[in-house]
Amino acid sequence: MTTRTSLLRLLTRVFAAAAVLLVLPYGWAPVYRFEETAPFSGAHLFNPYATLVGRWQRANLHAHGRAWSGLTNGRQPVEQVVRRYRDLGYDVPGVSNYQQIAKLDGGATLPIYEHGFNIGKHHQLAIGARRVSWFEFPLWQSTSQQQYVIDRVGETSDLVALAHPDSRYAYSVENLRRLTGYQLIEVGNGPFASDASWDTVLSSGHPVWGLANDDTHDLEDPRRTAAAWNMIDAASAAPSDIVAALRAGRSYAVLRTGAIDAANITTLTGVEVRNQTMTVTCAGARSTITFFGQNGAVRQTVKDTAAAAYTFSEADTYVRAVIESPQTVLYLNPVIRYSGSGLSTPAATLDLATTWASRVGFTLGCAALGVVYTRRRRPLDARPTTVLADVKRKPA
Repeated sequence: MTTRTSLLRLLTRVFAAAAVLLVLPYGWAPVYRFEETAPFSGAHLFNPYATLVGRWQRANLHAHGRAWSGLTNGRQPVEQVVRRYRDLGYDVPGVSNYQQIAKLDGGATLPIYEHGFNIGKHHQLAIGARRVSWFEFPLWQSTSQQQYVIDRVGETSDLVALAHPDSRYAYSVENLRRLTGYQLIEVGNGPFASDASWDTVLSSGHPVWGLANDDTHDLEDPRRTAAAWNMIDAASAAPSDIVAALRAGRSYAVLRTGAIDAANITTLTGVEVRNQTMTVTCAGARSTITFFGQNGAVRQTVKDTAAAAYTFSEADTYVRAVIESPQTVLYLNPVIRYSGSGLSTPAATLDLATTWASRVGFTLGCAALGVVYTRRRRPLDARPTTVLADVKRKPA
């Protein structure tokens, strides 16, 4: 056997083993039942800003330090990332390395990480993470498979956020309407806005709050450093207070369009709801305030102002406000119609019968392929070889 033949056989075996590892998770993939989507409804209005409890904490929840020997492209050490955000005036400098919780390794940051090692960029931020969830579907992902990953991430963290939902079509419009089990979604990722995806989620009756984060891998990249952040109303910057505030919706997302020190050009003062009228007030530079409703439709725009009011009609299921200041854009969480006894949260349920039928079918299919492969590799039966008599040999 030549060296080249041996090498080819080794590469074939390595490729086959890698293929098995990539495909194997799909054999365990469950199947879910998803509720029919329906807009928010009810006679009452839920205002996440009704009771502010602390002060506005500035936070970035998506940044990468150097991890996995540089494989994930984080340029600076975690400590340097934290220090840089502190110097920029952040109260919460979140470092969310892929599949690694920097806080558990001594980093002065929230316990948070970014889950996802798949070709479709179906990623989630695990906020208040207790440990890393390693299960993943590395190739394609169906709606049920995306739901399973979200549920697994949620089992080991306090909150789950969909990261960069528009990147590489990470989450389709149809999936955004159906997926459940997450509480937050990035409406801003670096300089990019994804508020259309947010409106898809809200219009489908999912009470999900908005986030904006840098998602920086290099502090020297001006397009990704202090480009987007969150203002969170919390008693302190402690992880428990930040998580509680994010869960309640006491936050708003900010995208920077001007100078890096533009954080205080315009800030939210409050959102008040009285007699079906929502009033938004802000401090700082006069701005344009736009109200958006079901399916992202513009309901009202008020220019050159520090306050604006909108009165809900019977057709309004939710209304969210966007404040465009001279150097920043503020995305406020929505005021939502509800029954008055708590926000209703849709939940996908596991279809056990179909799940196990799928798993058994996958196993049988793999077994059949194994049999076929083994038979193709089996050497042909030995056959007798005819040996011609030596013509020079004298017969007996």
